[in-house]
Amino acid sequence: MNPIDRSPSRLSSWISASAALVALGASGFYSWGALVAGTLGLLLLLSGLVRGSNAAVTVGAFGLFLGGVTAGVQSAPTVPVLVSVTFAVLAWDAGGNAISIGRQLGREADTIRIEVTHVAASGLVGVVTVGLGYGLYRTGTGEQPVAALVFSVLAAVLLIEALD
Repeated sequence: MNPIDRSPSRLSSWISASAALVALGASGFYSWGALVAGTLGLLLLLSGLVRGSNAAVTVGAFGLFLGGVTAGVQSAPTVPVLVSVTFAVLAWDAGGNAISIGRQLGREADTIRIEVTHVAASGLVGVVTVGLGYGLYRTGTGEQPVAALVFSVLAAVLLIEALD
């Protein structure tokens, strides 16, 4: 009998890495600070996925998130900032899910349905949160800086995390 491989699941790891690349791509073109923070975040997240380290995935996703915030503070357009921040959170969530599934069920378990459902639900939460934030930003009185929108999304992410 072979021991169970407790490495992170392949599908959620792939989704996490893909979301991290989108987050970096959406913010990295707008400032050097965003590019540096996002690149370091991507590398940490990928190393966390390879080693099965929740801490590395979390710190890496925070670097990607910080890259999006940095781009927003430095006057990047609103939509790329929102895409970057949302995909950074999705990368963190999918990465944590990959590690959790690997530890609990093993890498070879048939978990595609669970993983797709989890990512779809997380994506839906992200789309609704960003949609509401962007709607509030567009309907607000006067010209609002992009930083206000970024911090509104940050508050929503922290609220979601607190409720989780």
